[in-house]
Amino acid sequence: MRLAQKDYQLESLEMLDNYAATVRQLTLAGVPHAEATAYGEITERKYYTTPDFDHVPYICLRIPTGGGKTLMAAHAVGRIGRRLLGIDNPACLWVCPSTTIRDQTLKGLQDSHHPYRLALEEELGTAIEVLTLEEALTRPQYLRVGGPAVVIVTTIQSYRIRSEKDGEQLETTRKIYDDNGYMTAPLEGLPREVLDSLVADEKGLVQLSLANALRVRQPIVIMDEAHNARTPTSFESLARFGPSFVLEMTATPELKHEPDHRTKPTFASNVLHSVSALALKNEGMIKLPVELESRGNALEILAATKSRREALEWKFETDYPEPGIRPIALVAAQSASKTKETFTPDWVKEQLIKTLGVPEEEIAISYRSTDELASVDIQSSRINYVITVDRLREGWDCPWAYVLGAIGNTATSTAVEQLIGRILRMPNANPTGVPALDRAYAFVLSDDVIATALKLRDKMVETCGFDPRSAADAFRVSETHREPTFGFDRMPLSQEPDPKKISPSLATKIHWEPESKEIVFDAPPTAAELRQLQETVATDEDKAAVDAYWEDNRQVGVTPRSLGDFAKPFRIPRLVVRRDGQRSLLEPIELETFAWDMNECSIEISEAEFPSSMKVGTGASIDIEDRGKQGAGLQVEMTGQIRMRQLELVSADDNWTAIEATRWFDRELHRGGSFMTLAAKLSQPWLLRVVNFLTDDRGIALPMLNRRRHELMAIIRTMAQDHARGQLRKATKLLFDVHPESVQTDDEFALVIEEDRYYPGQLYDGPFKFKKHAFDDIGSMNGEEMECATRIDSHENVHRWLRNPERKNHGGFSLPKSPGQFFPDFIVELNDGRIVLVEYKNGKLASHPDEQQKKDIGELWAKRSAQGHTFGWIIDRDWPSLDRALAAKEAF
Repeated sequence: MRLAQKDYQLESLEMLDNYAATVRQLTLAGVPHAEATAYGEITERKYYTTPDFDHVPYICLRIPTGGGKTLMAAHAVGRIGRRLLGIDNPACLWVCPSTTIRDQTLKGLQDSHHPYRLALEEELGTAIEVLTLEEALTRPQYLRVGGPAVVIVTTIQSYRIRSEKDGEQLETTRKIYDDNGYMTAPLEGLPREVLDSLVADEKGLVQLSLANALRVRQPIVIMDEAHNARTPTSFESLARFGPSFVLEMTATPELKHEPDHRTKPTFASNVLHSVSALALKNEGMIKLPVELESRGNALEILAATKSRREALEWKFETDYPEPGIRPIALVAAQSASKTKETFTPDWVKEQLIKTLGVPEEEIAISYRSTDELASVDIQSSRINYVITVDRLREGWDCPWAYVLGAIGNTATSTAVEQLIGRILRMPNANPTGVPALDRAYAFVLSDDVIATALKLRDKMVETCGFDPRSAADAFRVSETHREPTFGFDRMPLSQEPDPKKISPSLATKIHWEPESKEIVFDAPPTAAELRQLQETVATDEDKAAVDAYWEDNRQVGVTPRSLGDFAKPFRIPRLVVRRDGQRSLLEPIELETFAWDMNECSIEISEAEFPSSMKVGTGASIDIEDRGKQGAGLQVEMTGQIRMRQLELVSADDNWTAIEATRWFDRELHRGGSFMTLAAKLSQPWLLRVVNFLTDDRGIALPMLNRRRHELMAIIRTMAQDHARGQLRKATKLLFDVHPESVQTDDEFALVIEEDRYYPGQLYDGPFKFKKHAFDDIGSMNGEEMECATRIDSHENVHRWLRNPERKNHGGFSLPKSPGQFFPDFIVELNDGRIVLVEYKNGKLASHPDEQQKKDIGELWAKRSAQGHTFGWIIDRDWPSLDRALAAKEAF
């Protein structure tokens, strides 16, 4: 089953795409330390060079536990291959933290129906081999250059060259680095420039080793939770394979950088992008909050756990009857002791059966040598209770686990790993929309449940990669016993509110049950809707009931406060289209209803855009030499910095025909749903004309085009985008010329941004204290954007402003463009009530056609406004332009 990627996953991978492409661009331009320069440009942070990896990008994506790191990594392999190395068939060394996780990952990547495998194929095609490191030793056909994409799944223990304790070389891993007759074929016929980069023996002969064979392929390294892989010995061992890129996927990156420490040097991870746990919650990956309650003794814990699990099962059956989903309870028992009485797994099982009446077939123990979960498909079994002690069997995963009954020490790291890794994952990564079923439950044996919650919160940050903001609100502590019938979708009131006073938006979400005197919520209300409801109820007790409902049901990450303390929502008018007396939002699809006339699209590519020879570094170039019957071969004019293009240099797929090349270009042009309105019957003839122009008119050999197809693809994509923009301008002009009144900026179609629905992916943590930001939370900004924000904040005409998130599900406002959406940087409300959209641009980017389209649509939004709303386009600290945009109305 293919899993659709969540927005935060796409955002992280887009950051990775940008970084890899920037490293390639800077490297080929001769910029020293391109990996550090690109990192600094994108993140505005210092890059920490990893030992033995000078000039090699060593980057981290920080994803909390439960965020789908393995699926993201499977997508990342092909993306890095295309954008950094310019190839379709990269090699990958996938390093897991343990043998158990390795076997689990290997199984998923090899199973043709598993989401991991399907993610690999989405990026790489179907010609993929997935092997263990041991299998790779005897399968040279998969290691040769020009062979299929290959993913080698291993553990760091499998290739570590020497012992961490005494530094002695490990006999168990020597076979990876020593001569191996199987490796003769992958290392034959390589250019001298490549052979010189390989490890040789004392006589200067290239070692026929697996490490060298992989070194030629320049593997992309995926480091899964690299806690134990950041030592000097680990770096040395990994460097033997000559990686082109190292990507850490972890919840807890190393943040301390002390490379010169005498006894325990540490090396900080270069975090390219961090994802908050709130993002996981908002996209249905995890269950939050955790309803945390205490009980007085072990038997009460078990009774509460059983009661809550059964109530959830009833809730599933009545409100969300999804086949195959039922709630599972985990019970954390205690180890046996010779000195005191403890509540062991056997004791827990006995109490569940004899005291609480649970059938024995519904119980499984996973502790030490007893593993009743082994080889069990829990979804199809009758197991409803799993008993363990400190942690479950590594690699066991059950998103159906909803309830934790913890008799042991709940504030240990392993207990928290169990909590987060087991009961917080959402079944099928898809929220139910039923509040009681989209959160988790924990019962603890504690005299001070609040202190326990604080300890658990701290451990979630340390162990599971939760950011402090998410962890601070992850637990909802109840010092009283909540009835297992819940109440998350019901609100008791003394009498029915006046239906005439209920807002239309809230009226569609609620209904009144006279028998129980309760409002039943059919959909989650916003804070503004509840505030409006509170104004309609008659008594102070009913007003308090609305506040209590809000406190129980507010989203994780929304600051705890009464309904009356939220800021006034922002209202931003949107562009609408009027047709036949009807109004509808102007969406991107409206801007894409133009005709693709590919006969008008240029096919000419100049020598400056695409040189006839392959540049390989300072003063080095490569061309194709005609060898008659032997075919085309490489002719290296002089040596240079060739590492970035090494795989193009030794590529073996020269012999595509023009038709085969055209089909490849067409697949790449439409990758990821791009150019959806451009049919293949239009794009392929145009692409063939481009290929023929380069081979016939420019005289570039077709094998050279094939080797450099990724470089050429970037140019072709830009040509198609430029043509689309031209056609779009014609279609838009026609629309305005024929129906000039058809597009308007309409206040009645305003987007409302409420504070409880404002979720910036990253929060601002800079030095300046803003006074006029509309909401307490402020989205992150780079240095120049922060400078722009300070000027907005201090401007005398500004009433309040908002840092606009770049995603709709984060609460962002957008204008349509083709393709996609444009999210202006700032939304400003002036003292006279007018709205100003402000976009800040670095001068290097401002002239790009895509940026100009943003400017055009922003100016259209302002021009079509009858209320005098304005748009500010600010380039390189042009503050007078900002002042003009923020000027009072009488200044116009």
